[in-house]
Amino acid sequence: MPGGTGLAKLAYRALYGTDVRSEIARDMVVRDQYLGWVNEGKRPRSAIDYYGVTFDHLVPADDLDPDVLQINIIEVDYDNGEYANKYLLFPVDAAEYTGTKVLAVPRCCQKRKGTQDRGAINIDVADRDSGKRLGN
Repeated sequence: MPGGTGLAKLAYRALYGTDVRSEIARDMVVRDQYLGWVNEGKRPRSAIDYYGVTFDHLVPADDLDPDVLQINIIEVDYDNGEYANKYLLFPVDAAEYTGTKVLAVPRCCQKRKGTQDRGAINIDVADRDSGKRLGN
């Protein structure tokens, strides 16, 4: 997905207050990318609900179970914020974000608790690295 590296760089800059430092080994390594689709009933619509990218920051290449900070980029344009208002701990006015802002929310601000996030994300990365799951 063409936006993955750009999204990772934006998140990196927001988290660490600087651009990726290419002269530092493993400063940022994009490991996985994924999309969540808006569903109508049990069928996905042709609209993206959220987009995710997993990247390592100074994680040794042999560390198979690194700590995880999960931040979801939540789309509000297609459902007028319905998903955001269902799963976030605060109200979202979709009009405030549509066309002007990105809604990026760490798991701690969501009703869905991420007790399995670390394991699930690390398994997804390992599957992609081993070729069990193709990149999106």
